[in-house]
Amino acid sequence: MSKYPSLLILLLAVVTVHAQQQPPAAQTQASTSSGSISGRVVNESGAPMPGAAVSVRVVGSNAGRVTSSDNDGNFQVNNLDAALYSISAVVPAYTIVRDPDAPPSYYRIGDSVRLEMFRGGVITGAVTNSAGDPVVGVRVRAYMVRDGKGQAMKSVMPGFGENQTDDRGIYRIYGLTPGSYVVFAGGGSNIFGFGPYDNDSPTYAPSSTRDNAAEIAVRSGDESNVDIRYRGEQGHSVSGTVRGVTVGANISLTRVGESMMPVNATFQAPDSKGFAFYGVGDGEYDISAIQSASSNPNPGLFPEIAVSETRRIIVKGNDVSGLELTPRPLGSISGRIEMEPSKLPGCLGKRRPLLSETVVEVRRNLKNPNDQESAYIRFFLSPTLPDKDGSFVARNVRDGEYSINPRFFARYWYLQSMSFGAKPPSSLRTDAARNWITLKSGDRLTGLTITLAEGAASIKGGLKVAESGKRPEKLNVYLVPAERDKLDDPLRFFGTELDADGTFTLNNLAPGRYWIVTQPMADPQLTLEKLRLPSAAESRLKLRRTAEAGKTEIELKPCQNVTDYQLH
Repeated sequence: MSKYPSLLILLLAVVTVHAQQQPPAAQTQASTSSGSISGRVVNESGAPMPGAAVSVRVVGSNAGRVTSSDNDGNFQVNNLDAALYSISAVVPAYTIVRDPDAPPSYYRIGDSVRLEMFRGGVITGAVTNSAGDPVVGVRVRAYMVRDGKGQAMKSVMPGFGENQTDDRGIYRIYGLTPGSYVVFAGGGSNIFGFGPYDNDSPTYAPSSTRDNAAEIAVRSGDESNVDIRYRGEQGHSVSGTVRGVTVGANISLTRVGESMMPVNATFQAPDSKGFAFYGVGDGEYDISAIQSASSNPNPGLFPEIAVSETRRIIVKGNDVSGLELTPRPLGSISGRIEMEPSKLPGCLGKRRPLLSETVVEVRRNLKNPNDQESAYIRFFLSPTLPDKDGSFVARNVRDGEYSINPRFFARYWYLQSMSFGAKPPSSLRTDAARNWITLKSGDRLTGLTITLAEGAASIKGGLKVAESGKRPEKLNVYLVPAERDKLDDPLRFFGTELDADGTFTLNNLAPGRYWIVTQPMADPQLTLEKLRLPSAAESRLKLRRTAEAGKTEIELKPCQNVTDYQLH
């Protein structure tokens, strides 16, 4: 019998709540001493939610604190060190609604956080056999296949649920995130333990294989009745061996193109001969193994892991056996963050970024929409924080192409450059902003320098609309470099969305000359994060041509704050 995989337990326990956070420039300036983070947990109507379990966790670490919200939904965690934190909340029957394309929210001491929970959807129904009798004690699972926007799953979200039928054959799964689900009874379920129907092939609602399964729309607070006529067909097995197991390996089986979460997981102990999945239905699957690559000297940090190459298998009326998986250590990217202060009078005495409040995110280039990381891999490739000297190491990076996204909190500083090798203008320098960072399995890339410079400017303003005119919905404001030597620098492109009242704020802007332009949010490639990717050079060129044609130029001086800027 298989164990519940410990890595998956850890994974399922980490759920980040969609929180409404002030922009960094408006947040309280945190000191280097300890402090607190406070907030309020509310439902979708804004009513307080007492008794919510709130977790405040250091980014990139297992270390954290847990508290509960009071009768007014308020919470506060004291004696926190200056650092970046992720905050989550758990309320039975409630869930999160988070934009999977939105960057994660980070918090600092002194912040006040609003956590908004939504009543989850419910799927309930009866499971009966061909004679119409109830099927008692069978597991019924619901897996999200598309999110609330109708998009295929792209992130680790709580888009799943499981329940066992009672003596009437009735099941009820609640607290589901809005989206589209498939619902099935029976089948292997090593994730949740052993059950009497685990050797059967899954029966998908209403009474079919996966190919003809109905998709169930789940909405916040709504209940859907989904009955299943259980087929009771024998499932198949998938078996093999993980080579070189020293501390045990977790093996996951994921249906191709359907979800990042595995449909089945098992564990191979060091003294066992192999692994096996049972109750596998026909279909195409990805299978991979993961194990700790070394002892973990710091229990607060995620361990280094070894991952096998993902094998794609087809189950079609047959068992699959003889698979061999060999975990290999993943790669890493290391470097340091350097601060370049300004000596200009207008910039003296400004708050420097704190290294403890700086995070380096490593993002993989997904060339193929179906080329998605498994939930395991995304979980262990966590953001990394630099040490007191500015050095950082991003571990558990698998082979592929990557971009680097540093995030920091200091109003008068900006991201000046990211490079490997000698500093500019040396020809040996590799610009990590313009080029993808390529890793092969086990590579240890060193020497990445991220330079933060003092002298950032800011702009606050709004869109000027004629009295008879109407402001278009969902407009973006962009700053495009106008200086000849900066035209191709991705770090000189800035953008933000107009707020509902037509105002905008742009912070941490490198000083210099820019074209400023507004555009409808028609092209998803033009979100700021995607616009700065190495592969977005064509989109940047199109935007620059549009901005130049508009001929609206602005020059920003070091540490200048422009207020009440009027867009036309």
